[in-house]
Amino acid sequence: MKRFALFITFAALMLSSVSCEKDPFNAFLDQKSYDPKAGLIVDFNPIEIGFIVTDGQGRNLFDESTPGNWLSEPLSATFDGRTFKGVRRYDWPGPETKAYLAVLKGFYIYPSWYTRSEEVVLTFGEIDGAEKWDTDLSVSWPDGSKDVIRVQHALRWNAEGYPESYTGLKVNGQRIDGRTIRLTK
Repeated sequence: MKRFALFITFAALMLSSVSCEKDPFNAFLDQKSYDPKAGLIVDFNPIEIGFIVTDGQGRNLFDESTPGNWLSEPLSATFDGRTFKGVRRYDWPGPETKAYLAVLKGFYIYPSWYTRSEEVVLTFGEIDGAEKWDTDLSVSWPDGSKDVIRVQHALRWNAEGYPESYTGLKVNGQRIDGRTIRLTK
């Protein structure tokens, strides 16, 4: 009987550890946040979400050299109660001061010299990196398809008084690594 009770206890512990796996965002939020280090000045980077969208042949649909590209096609996104339409080219050379606030512009494409990427990356942002976010970015693509990206971001202060952050994305409920989403349409 003792063996049976021990087996049941062990099985219950194993099941509870498997079934109670915490979402990384909630695990981050559950950790204690301390006071910031005295005199510390911190600039938080804006959050930008990249999209590499290709067709069935692997051609980038936001590259102007792709026949039938989507640069002039109807594209919209809704984030934080605001709707953004279309794609803008972004030839901004950078801020002239350190005091830079995030400006939510919607979709834009940086020039390749800025991204240092051979692929054209459609970017959504800028989302304020100093705020807590747990909200959806809903994208309606020119082909009529839709994707929902869950944006989860939070800050806290560690025991030494320095900031730590968590940023996570889920595409249609599936967690992804990084901040660039690859889609085939």
